[in-house]
Amino acid sequence: MKTKTTTSLILLSFFLISGFRTTSEKTFLTDDSASPDKSANFTLVRRDENISIYTRWIPATETRLTRQIKAEFIIDSPADKIVSVLRDEKSYLLWMKSTKSYYRLKTVNDNQWFAYIQFSIPWPLNNQDCILKYEVHESLEALRTEIYLVGEPDFLKTYEGVERISHMEGSWIITQIDSGKSRVEYYMYSKQAPKFPTWITDPLIQKNLLKTMNALRDLIKNS
Repeated sequence: MKTKTTTSLILLSFFLISGFRTTSEKTFLTDDSASPDKSANFTLVRRDENISIYTRWIPATETRLTRQIKAEFIIDSPADKIVSVLRDEKSYLLWMKSTKSYYRLKTVNDNQWFAYIQFSIPWPLNNQDCILKYEVHESLEALRTEIYLVGEPDFLKTYEGVERISHMEGSWIITQIDSGKSRVEYYMYSKQAPKFPTWITDPLIQKNLLKTMNALRDLIKNS
């Protein structure tokens, strides 16, 4: 039987890898001197194979901060090819690590849809799931596409034995640098209160987000 510590580490390594939940938070006083800077810069925390991971603290509530995470890389691919992969629901299980299910629940139009995601968590812990609303905004003049991700936990009933993630917000930003090269940026944070300390979660989040971004980059290159 796994120890409690081992089980917690396995849980974190499985369901935090896609950046869909922030687990590093801290509190702050409500006086002006302690208020967070909403425009605070990101800090580079890890880099591997030209993929960079950044974090910064942002407000979660009036008395609590949460960690926002960012991943960024340059790829030899036109922006429309990258956006096409991110629109393809069948591709997600190929690069989003430890994901049991990913499928569209509803397509509003070409640029707006809802998707269901369930993350595989080792027994005896429950799987985690979420519903994300996707909105695509394209700027042809700037050669830039932004895909906004917003959690919609009440869109679908909860399943027995599966824990619903209560809040998440993020985005993909794809900017074409020239005809054959693009910059990919991924942002995500959650206001959901953490269950584990930073010293446990941060290395796992960073390592597994690198694996996820590497898998996505390889898929784009080979598609």
